[in-house]
Amino acid sequence: SLPQFVLDFFRSELFRYIISGFIAFFCDFAILVTATEVFGIHYLVSNIAGYSVGLIVSYTININWVFTTGDSVKSSIMIFFFTVIVFMGLGISELVLWAAAESADIPYTWSKVVSTFFVFVFNFIVKRRLLFSPAKN
Repeated sequence: SLPQFVLDFFRSELFRYIISGFIAFFCDFAILVTATEVFGIHYLVSNIAGYSVGLIVSYTININWVFTTGDSVKSSIMIFFFTVIVFMGLGISELVLWAAAESADIPYTWSKVVSTFFVFVFNFIVKRRLLFSPAKN
């Protein structure tokens, strides 16, 4: 049997967010590489397309499975702020992807992995604090 802290982690919001992030990243990355390699689209443009699909996947999983909140939030307001946060993440993604690929001469695929780490942390912290704050008892 696994220790209780491990079981608690597997039931946690953070664990669900990590799983959600991997699913969204897979969709995002697949579109980035396909658009760049198959269709010859510049990687920064492909990144926007992939990130947009990742946004839809992430939003759907986040509101239905990852975050639980006691606060009643109107869905149009939630979608607006979620989108603003995600587009801020897109800015971070584009900046890190460009800097790593152009300045550090890291292949765009590895640059995407690096940028994803920063965006993942940013999105989790901001979404958790602003959109999905726990119910106050």
